[in-house]
Amino acid sequence: MTSVFTWRDQSGAPCAVVKDILDPTGCKNIIKELKDKVTKGTHIQSNGSVTDNQDDIRNSDVFWFNDLGLQETLRGAVDIVNYECGWRYDIVDSEQLQFTKYDGAKKQHYSWHTDGQCDHNSIRKAIQFHQPQEKEMNLKFTGQTNLLGTVRKISISALLNDDYEGGELLFRTLDDSSNVQEHKVDTKAGDIIIFPSFIDHKVAPVTKGIRYSVVAWYGGPPFK
Repeated sequence: MTSVFTWRDQSGAPCAVVKDILDPTGCKNIIKELKDKVTKGTHIQSNGSVTDNQDDIRNSDVFWFNDLGLQETLRGAVDIVNYECGWRYDIVDSEQLQFTKYDGAKKQHYSWHTDGQCDHNSIRKAIQFHQPQEKEMNLKFTGQTNLLGTVRKISISALLNDDYEGGELLFRTLDDSSNVQEHKVDTKAGDIIIFPSFIDHKVAPVTKGIRYSVVAWYGGPPFK
């Protein structure tokens, strides 16, 4: 890890960027292994319902997976950022990792949304809706049974490649005068972005090439 953790990056976005946490070979191997396993991504509504037919909200392809080494690397970064940024959120565990694919030929994107309104029951529903063949999911790795009754508190996005156009990760916040501010975070392959799950964000349409990333969510007891 080579970055200094701050609450906001240089653009003013409410996140921490960890530089070069994933090596180029590892990024390429993940893409090679998972790019042909993806299926259409779902969107979880604020009421916990799951839909896969709202392309105006989300149009991307995903695959849920486990990777112990990658999970340990990401969790190490999350723990440091959670402390150094002063969030100090009570984190129980993470969900399965999600490999995401945004294809420029389809102008794939994910419009403004937050991750943090979902409880773990919704997450299980999303995974089983998306991959019904995994009714007997192996939850031992991620400890997902520990997430029952929790909410998403910290989100991460690990960029696996940067040879595409568009596909910027944007954050939206309010300034002191309640004016909407949008922030673009500049990253390259191997970097990860860590942010509170309740922050509004989106992935802009990819216009050329394919954007690959790994995303994950870390849950804990509901905020009081």
